[in-house]
Amino acid sequence: MRMRIIAFCGAAAILTLNVALSADRVRLRSGQAVDGSFMSADVKSARLLLANGSIAEFPIDTVEAIEISPRKAPPPAAARTTAPDPAKKPAPVTIPKGTVLSVRLTQEVDVDASHTGMTYKSLLDDPVMMGGKVVLPRGAAVVLQAVNVEQAGKMKGADKVVLKANSVALGGRQYDVTTTQVESKGSGEGKKTARKVGGGAGLGAIVGGIAGGGTGAAIGAAAGAAGGAIMASQGTEHLKIPAETRLQFTLNADVTVQP
Repeated sequence: MRMRIIAFCGAAAILTLNVALSADRVRLRSGQAVDGSFMSADVKSARLLLANGSIAEFPIDTVEAIEISPRKAPPPAAARTTAPDPAKKPAPVTIPKGTVLSVRLTQEVDVDASHTGMTYKSLLDDPVMMGGKVVLPRGAAVVLQAVNVEQAGKMKGADKVVLKANSVALGGRQYDVTTTQVESKGSGEGKKTARKVGGGAGLGAIVGGIAGGGTGAAIGAAAGAAGGAIMASQGTEHLKIPAETRLQFTLNADVTVQP
């Protein structure tokens, strides 16, 4: 180890240093050498911190030289901190099977205009959280898909559509998901509906309004919203799931996303 040697020339030498513990050495005029950590020196004496914790003090006129070992520079401030690197992406997050996706339709699902495989737009209505942090934010785009579409006959049967969540978007990327299915089904009372329409002028006017697009259409839509179906003028069922309808799907498998 290379040492820095400080020689004292009588009482003219003045040196005062406060340094960290290191392997320094004081050489005396008598030929003796004492190892320790150099603390300070002035016109009267030099002081050395010994390994046992005591301080040795040497009169300046007895000191031949002081050898001071090189000091290690402290690490840069950046190396001493563990602040996260803003350029580093967070670790991927796995959303477990069984997580519920509550979505809200942003377009109407009309069974008469639908077919198996057709997709529909929706938004996540409740955020998905893990460990107190939002993994999927409210408003994330969720694509739904029709896995089965059945249209009722003119006088029997029931309209039915079965939907599942197909994918979810996050951070400009789309992630495929596997979920449970949600079935929406009409009442299946086509014959009974036809008799009611034929026997009541008031109800017939409402149904006629639906067919013609008049004021009666709005009334008919409001009346049928609770059941999820609107009656067509010929008595057949016409199932529609309006926009803003809330649906819930449950993940059937884990999905890993990049926040």
